[in-house]
Amino acid sequence: MQNFKLLFVHGYTASSKADWYPRLTKMLDELGVEYAVPDLPGGKQPHSREWLEIIDREVKASDKPVVLIGHSLGSRAVLLYLDQYKKPVRAVLLIAAFANRVENATRRGGKAYPDFFEHFLGIDAIKRLSESFTVLHSLDDDSIDYEQGKTIAEDLGAKLVAVEGRGHLYKPTNAELVLQTLRDQLGF
Repeated sequence: MQNFKLLFVHGYTASSKADWYPRLTKMLDELGVEYAVPDLPGGKQPHSREWLEIIDREVKASDKPVVLIGHSLGSRAVLLYLDQYKKPVRAVLLIAAFANRVENATRRGGKAYPDFFEHFLGIDAIKRLSESFTVLHSLDDDSIDYEQGKTIAEDLGAKLVAVEGRGHLYKPTNAELVLQTLRDQLGF
């Protein structure tokens, strides 16, 4: 039994039933790893406050140290959570991650998720809230360019895992890569 709980924060318009989550959670079940993949509200117009409240509820409910894993917009939500709630976690994995840029609010016409990018995050304070940070990003990401992932990895002092040919890392076939990255980071 592992002494941590994985908390996944999905991306924009995703859910626990989308992308690689069903495939990955089946593998985690087989390994006996505790996890949660909450379905976050808002659809095409999510609000960060609602997402952060759900993340906080999940963190508080865990009797084990939490590992936060955010994909795409979920990567920003994870960092916003640490920035605003200041709760230490065991580790952080950011997948297809945004850089700490407020201009990301203008993506998708500025109407999709602007309140996720209202201010710059306090990166120095965030770095003290986790034992380790890892960023997994594909060099050919067609949604959030690789430079954003590289930049946030540098800002956080994170290990950067760069892969090729994986696009935005949302396809079910990426489940094994996500699991291996977690195993490398956490040693299980």
